[in-house]
Amino acid sequence: MADDTRRPRLLDVLSADQAWEVPDAWVAGVRARLKAWADDPAALRPLRAEAFPDFVKGTPAAVWFTHQVAPLLSGWIPVLHGEYADLSTELTHEFYRPSSRLGGNGHVIYVAHTDWHLQAIAGARGFREAGRKQALQLSRDVVRLFVDAPPLAARAEALTAAFDRVLADRDVTQLHVTGEYDEIAKYWRTDALTPAERTLLPELAGPTAALRYSLNSIRDTHARMLMTSPDEYAGDFAQVLSELILAAGLRGIPQTVANILGDAAIDVHHALEDLRPRFSLQTWHGHVNQWMSRAIRNGQSPLARSWGAAAARVGVHLSGVLTGQPWPEPEIPDLTTLFRMLDRERWSALETAAAAEQDNSLAAAWSDVKVSEDKAQTGESSFEDGELPPKPVDLSDNPLAELDSLIGLDSVKDAVRRMVAEVKTNLRRTELGLPSHERARHMVFVGKPGTAKTTIARLLSRIYHQLGVLEKGHVVEVDRSDLVGAAVGSTAPMTAAKFREALGGVLFIDEAYSLTPENTPGDYGLEAVATILKMMEDHRNDCIVIVAGYHREMQRFMESNTGLQSRFPKLLSFSEYDTDQLVQIFELQARQKGMIYGEEVLDKVRTVIPPAPRGHSFGNGRFIRNVLEEAVSNQATRLSASDPDKLTERDLRELIPADVRPPTSMRAEDYLLQKPGT
Repeated sequence: MADDTRRPRLLDVLSADQAWEVPDAWVAGVRARLKAWADDPAALRPLRAEAFPDFVKGTPAAVWFTHQVAPLLSGWIPVLHGEYADLSTELTHEFYRPSSRLGGNGHVIYVAHTDWHLQAIAGARGFREAGRKQALQLSRDVVRLFVDAPPLAARAEALTAAFDRVLADRDVTQLHVTGEYDEIAKYWRTDALTPAERTLLPELAGPTAALRYSLNSIRDTHARMLMTSPDEYAGDFAQVLSELILAAGLRGIPQTVANILGDAAIDVHHALEDLRPRFSLQTWHGHVNQWMSRAIRNGQSPLARSWGAAAARVGVHLSGVLTGQPWPEPEIPDLTTLFRMLDRERWSALETAAAAEQDNSLAAAWSDVKVSEDKAQTGESSFEDGELPPKPVDLSDNPLAELDSLIGLDSVKDAVRRMVAEVKTNLRRTELGLPSHERARHMVFVGKPGTAKTTIARLLSRIYHQLGVLEKGHVVEVDRSDLVGAAVGSTAPMTAAKFREALGGVLFIDEAYSLTPENTPGDYGLEAVATILKMMEDHRNDCIVIVAGYHREMQRFMESNTGLQSRFPKLLSFSEYDTDQLVQIFELQARQKGMIYGEEVLDKVRTVIPPAPRGHSFGNGRFIRNVLEEAVSNQATRLSASDPDKLTERDLRELIPADVRPPTSMRAEDYLLQKPGT
């Protein structure tokens, strides 16, 4: 097992794609440069920062300026985490002696005025011209220290280039040497940066530009998150901004924000009016954490990081921190939990990679398992006590039998059987030349997440295909992002294309109510609904449309258009699983994975299932799937401490109670804090 003392020390900037393993040589190089400045007192005497109590007497201004700007080069309102989260102190520890400092592996949010890059120049205003010129050169040299630090490099290079242009232009240099500070600050806000540099350093253009950047970043990042990781609670930009406003303790849109939003402020105002009576900060944190966790598990960590950084920036603006107000408590969003998820993912990946390097013998053990499975098919066994591993039954050719094998869902199974009987009866009527009594086959599925709505849609498509009702028997799963375009005229073609893709099978529209959001009469989703209704009429026998979602929201959706109720005559209600059924699902899924377990494992599973009533977003079958996946992962971690050559097939298949824990992405206590839904 690797020695923890050799584990790399990290600087994790949330807005960056990944954490940076800080090389010792880089830190030593920066510290050596700072010491060289300190050892040259003649050159830096005019700029000593002896007035600052936390710095050692005689500290040169170069060290003080390095301490001030280092974290800010990582972004506007950056969030830093890891062993080097307190980057300034780590680099200037020979000179900086604070009364308290960041400990452990926490995180910190940095904020400075929008003229932070001019602090050395501002401090030199009382000096002669030579001292002011020296401050200008010093600013450039300090920033240049960070051009080879990946999370800081882009902004450091842009700011260095701007300082270089200033130093190369006699008139602009003279402005910095002799001009009033307000003139210098105005120059940087209007003329100092190229468009590309301004994109990297938006706050240097002033407070309004910084706020506009922050609002644009959460809007754009939120849209990308919705496209890659759809979520039933994460609404549009107006909703997420309203949630951030309410989380900051405000009741309305700040005027500065409204000025930047323009006409979009009306949408935010409506969203605020809708959310305010039922908004719970604790519940909102829970929903966001689940969303971020799912995105991270699905390989979208960089996007989740960008969303968290953007939301934190907006939270700081809204909370008034920039104007001297106290930090929001708790932080907006829940950055502690977000970093815990990212850490867990990173170390899991590292451990997996390390295990792969020394896993030749373990791979051989898994090869033995394959041999054992082959033996099992011929009646042989490699288990010490003769027990054969459980083998799941293949029901791929018998969807009705697969339906019967599902846990629970008695009312749904009965409804499907009646639909099958109806189809068979009408087929026989047609054969005999009798009139058919068929109704439209389009359906509404209502129920909480993880209650097998998508599974039943897939089975129905296969059943109808076997009966000859559907030509292909496939399922096209869509949500709002697949049907609704961002521009006028783009929604109808997108919706029609998805409908045509589903011809011969089932079009499954998840969270269909998102197509008709409340209090938004001009929303493009209404066009998608109209297009679907028309194509259902044009292709009434070529496609089955199933709309799905929560019961209350789906009721609102069905009432939003007079043509919907008549076209969806069947409603299937999916009940939440009780604890016994969830345990049975665990057993079924474990057998499908070829795992073995004892009753004590099932007893442990019961303890991690939250008691009823469960939260509105409780994952049901998805929750149990995560419990099992977490158990298998924990088993692998446990076995990695053993000699791979001595692992038996039983060792590799057997789960023990210690392997079963609440899934890290969906801990049971998260659900107990949520208000149960209907």
